Amino acid sequence: MNKIVTSQLTDGVYISRETFLDEKFILLSPEIPVDQPLIDRLQRWSFRDLLTDGEITDEPASSGSSLSTGDDAPLAAIDQGRRDAREMQAAHKQYEEFLHFTEQLFGNYLQSGVLPIQPIQTRIKDLIDKIREQKQYLLRIPELDPGSTNYLVDHAVKTALVGMATGNAMKMPPHRLIDIGTVALLHEVGMLRLPSQLYMTDQPLQEKEKKAISTAPVLGFKILRQMNYPMQICLGVLECRENIDGSGYPRSITGEKLSVYAKIINPASTFAAMASPRPYRPAIDGHTIMKTLLTGQNRKYEKDILQGMVAVFSLFPYGTFVQLASGHRAMVIDVIPGKARQPIVRVITDTKGSVVSEQAVMETETEQYAVTNVLTAEESKRLKNSL
Repeated sequence: MNKIVTSQLTDGVYISRETFLDEKFILLSPEIPVDQPLIDRLQRWSFRDLLTDGEITDEPASSGSSLSTGDDAPLAAIDQGRRDAREMQAAHKQYEEFLHFTEQLFGNYLQSGVLPIQPIQTRIKDLIDKIREQKQYLLRIPELDPGSTNYLVDHAVKTALVGMATGNAMKMPPHRLIDIGTVALLHEVGMLRLPSQLYMTDQPLQEKEKKAISTAPVLGFKILRQMNYPMQICLGVLECRENIDGSGYPRSITGEKLSVYAKIINPASTFAAMASPRPYRPAIDGHTIMKTLLTGQNRKYEKDILQGMVAVFSLFPYGTFVQLASGHRAMVIDVIPGKARQPIVRVITDTKGSVVSEQAVMETETEQYAVTNVLTAEESKRLKNSL
């Protein structure tokens, strides 16, 4: 394709062939005129060139299609912020409903010693569908605010979201995804038998307290075995703190002996824990979480599992605030398979850091709009509040 310099454009002219912002996003079809607002927007977003096989003309040409500057073009995403807010609100409702279900589940167990598997698997099956439908929003794990919900409840739900999304990226069949979700939801059930101050404290744990926590997987295993849960579920709970190099607990067994469910739940649980605020630290951003997990490859976590996590979250998970090479600040709203460093973003600010009302959606493959950095927690909070 040839390039047309945007400074050559004037109000009312046409371009004789389809015109693209880059190799993917179409901006204009031949029958749509250039107007001054479009020229202003191109200048504001620093688009210096457009790609086309056509040329500038004074008359429209028929393209044989109805393409326009609609939702296919990132600069046309004027309403993206409002749509994004609505979708996030819907996803948060799903998250809150699952929190409530889990809270009741754990509460009933503490009161009556009952933990039925059928309602769990029915709810898990529904959540799998929701993850596929709303992954851009439901998987913004650091943004899911549990309010006053007990930490163990919130952690169980977030671990289930991460674990099932990872299993789905690994092309696991539905019945195994249901197992993963069940293990994730119950992987800390043994902790319900321990004092809450052990996992809510902001003080370093003493050796006696660490030993008590290390018994939680065994307690969970015994609870589920007594209720006749399938052995693969029970083993997933028992082994969820084991590392593939044998450095985990409670049995210090190595990778080849571990169940695949445990291998998924271990990093999924770590992701969920790091993404949640704790008494001794704020929530950690998704990019830092992914980097931390990847440092544990072939030591704590299996390579294939981490590849599955990268496939679904990339190196810049949903909701991560980033800076682009152009100077714009943006939020990651989608992931492109096979392009872990090049997510799709919604631009939030101009190059000076001022929040803009017209928030473009674009890929980050080009050098001009590549992701160069992750924003600090303070700046991310400011931009989040502006949304």
